Amino acid sequence: MYQRVMAIIGIISDYLADEIDLFEQEEEIVDDLVSLGFDFPEIETAFGWIANLSQGKELNLNLLDLEPESDFQRHFSFEERQLLSTEARSWLSKLRQMDIVDQVAVEDIFDQAMVLAGMNIIGLEDIKVIATMVIVVGRLDPTVRERFLDFLDNDQEIVFH
Repeated sequence: MYQRVMAIIGIISDYLADEIDLFEQEEEIVDDLVSLGFDFPEIETAFGWIANLSQGKELNLNLLDLEPESDFQRHFSFEERQLLSTEARSWLSKLRQMDIVDQVAVEDIFDQAMVLAGMNIIGLEDIKVIATMVIVVGRLDPTVRERFLDFLDNDQEIVFH
């Protein structure tokens, strides 16, 4: 079920990229997903995950009361090392080191990835989809959003050319 839910989240992120309001056009999107062969429980799981994207943000803000210029070093837990591929962890670390996203955003992405992972390993493409959803749906700062989307466009150009 994990791969199918990730596929749904990827399709929904395409709708977001086209600036379609998910909640205004939820019925049409669900109809499209059903016509593509997805089941209602899978669709509900994906929409539920998206609806809960902003819940962890406040907690991470409070837990990570960091100075903006601090030399914060992130260490991965055993569970994170087991469920997030080396490539996924490296890509997120790269985002942070390049100051594309702040540490709170990175923690939000990790939290959401761990929610979705179950017993599955989150690979590079999956973490990119999760990060996109967290930044586009869960972040209010348009500067962070634009910086991330620009980076993602450039990252994909490097991969495909």
